[in-house]
Amino acid sequence: MRMSEHKTFHQYSETDPLAVTFIGRVDGYRKNEAYTEIVNKSQESGLPGRAELEHEFSAFEKALKDRDVQVLIPEYVGKFVYDQLTPRDIAVVIGDRLVLCNMVKRSRRYEAAGIFSQIAPYVGEGMKVLVPPNGVYLEGGDIVVDRGKIFVGISQRTNREGFEWLDSVFGEEFEVVALYTKSIAEDEDVLHLDCTFNPVGEDAALIYPGGFREIPEILRSYTHWIEVDKTEQQALATNVLSISKKTVIARDASSCSRVNREMEKIGLEVVEIPFDAAPSTGGAMRCCSLPLVRVP
Repeated sequence: MRMSEHKTFHQYSETDPLAVTFIGRVDGYRKNEAYTEIVNKSQESGLPGRAELEHEFSAFEKALKDRDVQVLIPEYVGKFVYDQLTPRDIAVVIGDRLVLCNMVKRSRRYEAAGIFSQIAPYVGEGMKVLVPPNGVYLEGGDIVVDRGKIFVGISQRTNREGFEWLDSVFGEEFEVVALYTKSIAEDEDVLHLDCTFNPVGEDAALIYPGGFREIPEILRSYTHWIEVDKTEQQALATNVLSISKKTVIARDASSCSRVNREMEKIGLEVVEIPFDAAPSTGGAMRCCSLPLVRVP
């Protein structure tokens, strides 16, 4: 099926073949410095330059298109948003519906406007786009849909009410699981769940055990863990993007090399691309993408 023929949201597993995805927008990055807001601890050491970002996102787009993935770019929202690099957080597809997320940070609350016109063809009939109520905070980096489960990271950006709302909406179709990640106050900087846990392949997961307050038994059901240490976690070695159960896109960086080799040992093709600028803002491949369609 040609990519243009996909006209419904579809994501039931994190590692199903990827057909359609947004990636981050570089054009317009930090266009109006008056609206710059430091939203992640990693940004305190400095923000990346435009030229490096353009080079890396072009390589990211090419790696996806070379594997027959349709790539969408959010439209420019305007001067109120200085950073549209990480569309993962603004929305998430669960089953055949898209959830627009409530963002904690002021400067990110308008980002969703950049995807409206391009998600319209996928909406179809019925309530296919959901908006959480006031007081419910969710970000897509804290939500992992995998094999009949929705893992929800209760974190710096997603609250308990977010988990409870997802459970009330999707609980009959999915098992909704709360995972509590550690905060800066606990000597960790796990911004989102996908910075410490990410399923890959048929039945494996990248995991940084130190990022959790407690590891529930349900996570131990993954038959193969690739454990990540603190240095690798800080380099976002967990934050790969699965193209299928056979292929992932990962950072080509010395701090991620061991993890990439471990994925190859379980039979995965690891497509490595240089990606250093975006991680300095707090996100790697998974954060810098927003899948709309995965085909089982």
